[in-house]
Amino acid sequence: MTDLLQKLGEAAGRSSPGAYGRWGAWFSGSLALVGTGLSALVGGWDGPIKALLFFMAFDFLSGFAAACRERRADSQVMLWGGVGKVMLLLLVAAGAVLDSLLGLSEPYCRLAVIWFYIGREGLSVLENYGKLGLPLPAFLAGMLRQLQERGEGGQGENLPGDVKMN
Repeated sequence: MTDLLQKLGEAAGRSSPGAYGRWGAWFSGSLALVGTGLSALVGGWDGPIKALLFFMAFDFLSGFAAACRERRADSQVMLWGGVGKVMLLLLVAAGAVLDSLLGLSEPYCRLAVIWFYIGREGLSVLENYGKLGLPLPAFLAGMLRQLQERGEGGQGENLPGDVKMN
């Protein structure tokens, strides 16, 4: 692996001599190798994976903002939230592997996993939006409460009671 990275670094250094120096070329080559590997792992770099990554980042940032507003920011919660995001990407990779294993011509399993988690991340963003005290349309606030109560067996405690509705 080190030899491959060294060769990539040398090749990058030859293509743009002196642009970023030896370490810049090594870093660029390493980043290209890792990025290509991760892209291949999740089945490619296309619109659905970009949308999923956007919603994952949006959820992470909105959750952090909501935790700060409630003065409950906790590094352990953030760590495990990050671990959950990595596990989500591994499920996308599992979907890509299943598509290949089943010999499917289209990425049905991968896309099913991606769209499911885009929906979950979107709901989480809306929940965080409400926790920030921002106004939600009444029908969205009602739907969030119903979903949360069903998911928690009637114990809707994560959605604040003071959600502003328009």
